[in-house]
Amino acid sequence: MVRYKGISGRMRKCFLAVLGSLAIAGSASGAATIGPCDSTATVCKDANIKSGAKKGFVWGAILPHGPDILLEVTKDPALMAETRHAMEEAGHRFTAARVDTVILIDPLLTHTQNSFEKKSLFKGEGTLPVGVAARAGGSMGGVKESFECDGALAQMILDAGRAAALPVTSDAGKDGVLPLVGGGLIPLWFTVRPQTSPRPKLVVIPPSPGVPREALMRFGKLLAEVAAKSGKRVAIIASADQAHTHDRNHERFGFSPAAAEFDALYCKTIRENHLERLLGVTEKMLIDSWADSPWQTLILAGALGAAPMRADLISYAVPSYYGMVVAVYEPAPPVAKP
Repeated sequence: MVRYKGISGRMRKCFLAVLGSLAIAGSASGAATIGPCDSTATVCKDANIKSGAKKGFVWGAILPHGPDILLEVTKDPALMAETRHAMEEAGHRFTAARVDTVILIDPLLTHTQNSFEKKSLFKGEGTLPVGVAARAGGSMGGVKESFECDGALAQMILDAGRAAALPVTSDAGKDGVLPLVGGGLIPLWFTVRPQTSPRPKLVVIPPSPGVPREALMRFGKLLAEVAAKSGKRVAIIASADQAHTHDRNHERFGFSPAAAEFDALYCKTIRENHLERLLGVTEKMLIDSWADSPWQTLILAGALGAAPMRADLISYAVPSYYGMVVAVYEPAPPVAKP
């Protein structure tokens, strides 16, 4: 069940009204739905990790990056407690998937290239930087962390991307290290960081919002194909926060009804396992809601198109001015033979 704690009464009423209208529209169009895994069950996370299990993408997630999720950062632990609990649940399920390498879709360029002050989305030439440094790291709340990168898988992605005429570029970082900030670090805090040595390796990819949406999906499909050829158990994590215009009193972002509309649509695409429907979100809705999630999520959508997994929307919350989703993707349990 999706948890909606942390949403004010006004926000909840608006969100549920929009979600209800979307549900009616989806029912009228005959859209198929896929029910989520019960987050308390173990069948989804344990059935597919026996010896000799499949390689390629074996786990996926949409994880938020609100700083107050971290106890090392927040001054009010109760503020994002609901989302923190959901992130911990996602982390337990990540551990159960026994991942070799994580492909992290980092929101760095979404944050730096789009301009809220100018109310404009980046229109320049978009790139898909692929980290090739030996390590990636940064600090949160004064706690430093460093992660080993998977150079071999990164090179496979670069080679395949160039062959497919996608705008991939090589990012060697600085002094052999890819710098990570909150958008990249916070999802790793609950997934890779708690693991015992040897921890899963990383491939860090911060897509530019200037890359056409269809190309982002093609790139996601390519990632799934490369992961399948790698012989490794690979996870893909889209670091993404949702609409930022939920709070009338917020000095910078303010309020727009588009915030509840976008978040309701986003949650619906997860629950129905059709992330590709984000292709149809208008530029006006993106600007009015100021969500930073579509670009990273469309890469995940392309990956899921090639490597289907079952969706579980664990949590949606609006504890402050922006929405946060925690969702996990896992292979469906095998069908029992008669």
